[in-house]
Amino acid sequence: MDNVITEGRLMNARETCNYLRLGRNRGIEFAKSIGAEIKIGRRCLYDKVVIDQYLDKQSQGI
Repeated sequence: MDNVITEGRLMNARETCNYLRLGRNRGIEFAKSIGAEIKIGRRCLYDKVVIDQYLDKQSQGI
């Protein structure tokens, strides 16, 4: 079986901040404020679809 990594919907904190091009604290604060945080047990993941929808709405308002 090949080790293939596919792009997922949920991102960890580092991936979220890289995706948003923000620092760690600001990126996580932003993701939480728009409701993108999902907790699975003790782990916090961030939903890329929620982030994209929020940013799309913001860009349409300009």
